[in-house]
Order: sequence, then C-alpha cells, then structure tokens
Amino acid sequence: MFDCSRWFELTRYTGDAEVGMPNQQQPSAIPEFARRRARALIGWLPVNEGALCLAGRQMEQQANPDHVARCETARQAVAARPPGIDQNALVAELPGTLQPHVDAIRQTAIGAQILQESGEPKWVDLAKVCAAQPQIFVEDAARRVEGISADDLAKLAAITLPVPTPTQMPVAFDKAKNAWIVSSPNPNLRVAGNFNTPVGPGLMGLGFAVTLGVSYVHVARLGDRYFLRDGYHRAYGLMAVGVRFAPALVTEYNSFEEVGLPQGLLPQAAYLGDRPPLLRDYLDDTVAADTSVPAAQKTVVVQALEVSSVG
Repeated sequence: MFDCSRWFELTRYTGDAEVGMPNQQQPSAIPEFARRRARALIGWLPVNEGALCLAGRQMEQQANPDHVARCETARQAVAARPPGIDQNALVAELPGTLQPHVDAIRQTAIGAQILQESGEPKWVDLAKVCAAQPQIFVEDAARRVEGISADDLAKLAAITLPVPTPTQMPVAFDKAKNAWIVSSPNPNLRVAGNFNTPVGPGLMGLGFAVTLGVSYVHVARLGDRYFLRDGYHRAYGLMAVGVRFAPALVTEYNSFEEVGLPQGLLPQAAYLGDRPPLLRDYLDDTVAADTSVPAAQKTVVVQALEVSSVG
C-alpha cells in the first residue's frame, strides 16, 4: 500500500454540482443568480460566436435573428474603419510622486521579482492600448475603481499596481474525499509549487503550495503593437469613469509565445491586425454590447488517495 497525492484546477459555474467531473450530465441553462453582467467585443467575433455571446452562452437556444443582425452590423462597423491605429505617445515616464509606491512594491519579495521580470512601471494612455480579451465583467470593473478620480495618483497606483500583501484564502477539508479544497472567484488562484518535508517521527508531509497571485495592469509590446496582457477589468473600469491615464507595467517581448497569454482570447489576427479593438471599444455600442455570462469560480483541489497494487 502506498500514499499518493494529486491536484487539479477546475473552473466551475456557481450553482452547478460536480462541474469538471467526467461523464456527468450538466444542466443546460444557468440560473440568473449564477450569471454576471458583461461587455463583449462583438465586432471582432465571428457572427455565430457573437450571437451566442449575446444569448448568454445558452447553447441550447437557436440563434436569435436580432443577435445575428447586431453582430453583422458591428463587424461592418469594424470593417469600415481605416486601417492602422495611432499608438504614438502611449507610454511616458511615471510621475515622480509615485516613486515611493514603486519602492514599496520592490520591498516585497513578490513585487521585486515582478519588477525584475517586467520592468519599471510607466504612465500609460489606456485608450490607445489594444484589447485581446473578448469580454469583461461589468460589476468587477465598477467595484475595483469605486471612488477613484484622475488626480488621485496614489489611489490609481494602488488599483493598477497593488503592493503585494498576505491574503487569507478560504480553505475547507472534505473528509469523505480526503481532499483540501480552496475556492475563489479570483482567477489568479493557482498552484504555485510543491513540497515534501518531515512533519514528525516516521511522517512525511507531501503537498502543494497554493496562492492568490498578485495581478497588475500589464501592457505587452510586440513589435510596434501594444496590447493589454493583464488587468482588463481595472482598465475598463477606469475608462468607464473617465480616467484615461494610469500607471502600468509595460514589457517588450520578442515573440508571441513569450507573452504567455491565456486561452479563450480573440484570434491573434484581431488584435495584431490592421483594425484591432482598443480598450476604449468596450464602451462603444457600435462594436460592443451588453451580455451576461456564467459566474465562474476557480477551485484548487489537493486530494490524497490510498491505492493498493498487485505485483
């Protein structure tokens, strides 16, 4: 007999049961309490995908003709734009009054590592930055920038470049499944490492380190194109309340693979092409629209199994 431990990360819809388990029938409709308001860049989505997005990802429903027409009109608006974008003067030096904030970030181990890898923060014109994410959650954006003003530089920096601080995570133990469960609506919840160490006479501790990773507003430069790598909800929220300029990380990359973008974004040709979406386009009703999406919950499960083998 031997002990083994395994971990997996899953994303589940709030209210669903046993999501992520194989061969399990899932409910076809997500109740309203388990949905979140969103804005989608339908002008850069294929018509069928855009219509599905406007329908709230209710895949069991037939395409709504009004949704299809709305998406076709949005795509035509994008096609009618002149090719090319103006990203001149997108990046400037950070105001000197924010240097103490940058120093505070650097005094933390996590912050120092991020700055070493990503470079010094800059002053960024968010309205000129390209968007790669097809949709954002409206409530998240509003909550993160509540009470902000363009002249409050210290509060701006605290939103876009937070100083890393210890965070408590809700941890539960499922005795029946012999598993530790950590769950959060924050998508930055992740497994950060593993360890083994003696914990007592004849006892070995085996496990995984879990963290709520710090997230900064982060602009990537690839060639002559700037696009947002992280921080979409904060960037949208700031522009929605009239704040166009903010501190952010700006990193130059040599290849698309080096940027390390997640899955589920717009096609690469959309935000690196001739008529890319900009962050301000989330606010433009000619190319973007209100919708709702299932509320996601990030969960990490660390489970111990006892397995008997023969031979």
